[in-house]
Amino acid sequence: MNQQEQPRIEKFVVRFPAGMRDHIAAASRLGHRSMNAEIVARLQHSLGHWPDSLPVARHAAPAGDEECYLLDRFRGLPPAKRQALLALLD
Repeated sequence: MNQQEQPRIEKFVVRFPAGMRDHIAAASRLGHRSMNAEIVARLQHSLGHWPDSLPVARHAAPAGDEECYLLDRFRGLPPAKRQALLALLD
């Protein structure tokens, strides 16, 4: 295969959240492929099902349960985020 027949390969740098690289490495080992091949396969799968896989528009909280929903979400926040939210409300 000469240079004109070779497929074009594009490079793209991605910053992963902490721990994601380890998850990708584990998944790639299970699939017996490189981390790059794992990432590309998952992106191809995701984009192949797009936009069908997008969430359907819906309300964030069931009607009438807004206060309970907000209180549950607030209680699930780390203390620093709770304090930040309360500071915004003051």
